[in-house]
Amino acid sequence: VGFTTDLKEPGDYRCVNAGPYPLMVLRDRDGGLQAFHNICRHRGSRLLEGSGNAGTSIRCFYHNWTYDLGGRLVLVPQEQEAFESIDKGCLGLKHARVETWRNLVFVHPDPDAEPLETWMAGFGDQVGPHEIERLVEVSDTRYRCKANWKLVIENFIDGYHFFYLHPISFGDADYTKQHWWPAGRHWMFHRPLKPGQNHEGQRLPVIDGVDSAHGADGYILFPNLALFATATAWLTFHAVPNGAEESFIDIRVLADPRALETLGTKEAPLSEMPSSIVSTKGPLWPHDPADRDKHPLETDNAMLEDIFACEAMQVGMKSPAYEPGPFSGWEDSLTFFQQQVQDFIPSNH
Repeated sequence: VGFTTDLKEPGDYRCVNAGPYPLMVLRDRDGGLQAFHNICRHRGSRLLEGSGNAGTSIRCFYHNWTYDLGGRLVLVPQEQEAFESIDKGCLGLKHARVETWRNLVFVHPDPDAEPLETWMAGFGDQVGPHEIERLVEVSDTRYRCKANWKLVIENFIDGYHFFYLHPISFGDADYTKQHWWPAGRHWMFHRPLKPGQNHEGQRLPVIDGVDSAHGADGYILFPNLALFATATAWLTFHAVPNGAEESFIDIRVLADPRALETLGTKEAPLSEMPSSIVSTKGPLWPHDPADRDKHPLETDNAMLEDIFACEAMQVGMKSPAYEPGPFSGWEDSLTFFQQQVQDFIPSNH
């Protein structure tokens, strides 16, 4: 759903769709997190949109049915006149499950779903060395990619394409020593830097407690959330399906608090950003304005290169002539990911 810092005060909320389920997560009056299905119990209208602060209650715009921050139905207009009998105690918002891992918030539409810790299968114990709770957000960008979300994730974990698609954008990386390993259904990856390389002197300072020559760590929390960490940044990469042939990619970048001293406060003008960007905020500009007028493969920017590649695969795979080709050893992670996806497809499909 986001970070705990998105939900600081009572009434703060964020909305998210988990498959067909519109959900909301909010901070209640006692400071705890609550998750509900974002559906009015009267006529099914969506109650909240986006993110913000709901105040002390949640009121449906349609007929003014009102719920408190604990999900209880507390007001039905014309209750005595318009309804023969109504039991408000049975018509509270339907609960969902909400849990946190470090400073990330997760939600599940089933309030009785397995615990997040069980689902993570030891994943969290292997994420480090960054102390993400002390980092600050410097960028929040949404991209549009005209490709299925699974292609976006497969591209993220494909170790073969680094050699050829990103020779400059990740030019300091030693691809020959990259390696990955599973944790439950999830995927972990480390790519070291070339000998003698480090991240000193970059736009973002080296994060306190992290070696400047740390390299890059990648993590996929199945199915569609990636985490990526370097010596200077820690980010979330969320591939959000928007139909079968389009995805949004939400990237939120955290950095050492010292970054705020050098980045300034000016945010990137959306009109000067590449057309694949839907929205962006924060003092760390995601792209140089010059990238807007360049072909993606001429920008030496990994994100634009990857979006171009995913969209090209989407076009090719739609062709009746397409047949899957062999995977290289650098692409074993794709086989692993596809096996996890297949496990969730009903056998009659």
